[in-house]
Amino acid sequence: MLADAHIHLACLLNRDSSFPERIMALSAGAESPLWTCCAASHDKPEWEVSESLRPRLPPFVASFGIHPQWAVWKNADFLASLCADHRLAAIGEAGFDFFGDRPERVRNAENEATQRAIFEYQLGLAHKHGLPILLHLRKAMDLAFEYAPKLKLLPAVIFHSFSGGPREAESLLAKGMNAYFSFGAPILNGNKRAAAACAWVPADRLLAETDAPWQPPRTEALDPERYCKAEDLNLVIAGIAALRAMKADELEPVLAANYRRAYGEEVR
Repeated sequence: MLADAHIHLACLLNRDSSFPERIMALSAGAESPLWTCCAASHDKPEWEVSESLRPRLPPFVASFGIHPQWAVWKNADFLASLCADHRLAAIGEAGFDFFGDRPERVRNAENEATQRAIFEYQLGLAHKHGLPILLHLRKAMDLAFEYAPKLKLLPAVIFHSFSGGPREAESLLAKGMNAYFSFGAPILNGNKRAAAACAWVPADRLLAETDAPWQPPRTEALDPERYCKAEDLNLVIAGIAALRAMKADELEPVLAANYRRAYGEEVR
C-alpha cells in the first residue's frame, strides 16, 4: 500500500479535479485499497471539502490544526469539537514558522508569543484526547527540543517535511518522544540536510509524504504552474529508497506499517 503521511485533499482538488478517480483506479481489481493518506485541513470549509471526498477515495484518516502560518484563534473551537467527536487521527499541522517571508513569520517576541499560545492550546488538546501531533517547523527546530518533555507524552510526534539533519533526528529520538520523520519533495530538490536525515533515520521511524499540491518535485523543464500530484508519492518513495540503497517495492510496506503506527491502526 502507498501511504501518504501528509496531503491537502481540498487544496489539491482545486488544482486537479480528476485526482480522486485516478487514485481509485490504482486499486481497481485489487482485494484491498492500494493507497491511503492523512488529509490535513486548517479551517472548517477546507475540512468539509476534504471530508466530502470520502465516497470518491479509498479510506483515509484526517488531521486538523491551527497552522502557524495563520496563527489565529478562529478555528480553535471547531478543532476542539473534532477532537471530542473522535474525528481526528492527529492534530496538525501545528507548530512554529519563523521563515521570515512575511511580517508575522519574523521571529520576534510578539510573533513567538502568539505562536506559542496557539501551539500550547493544541498540545493541550492532544494530551487530553490522546492524539498524535503533526509538527510544522521552519526556523524553529529548537522549540521541538524545548517542548520535548510534553511531546514525549503523546502517542506519536510526526515531523512533517523534516528539514533537520541526522544529528537533530537522533537527538529528538534521544529525548524519548515517539517521533516519526516524514520526507517529501525536498529530498528530490537538493535539500542535502533532509536527504542525509532520510538516509539515517531508523527504518521504523520513516514516513513519506507529498504535501500535495504544495512542494512539487522539480522537473528539468520547470513549469511555473507545476503542483505536486497525489501520484508524486511514487517519486518520493523512489527517492527515499535510493538514499537508503533499497528498492521502492521493498520500502513501501515499511512505510505503510510506520504510517499505521503513527496515526493509529484504525482507518477512519
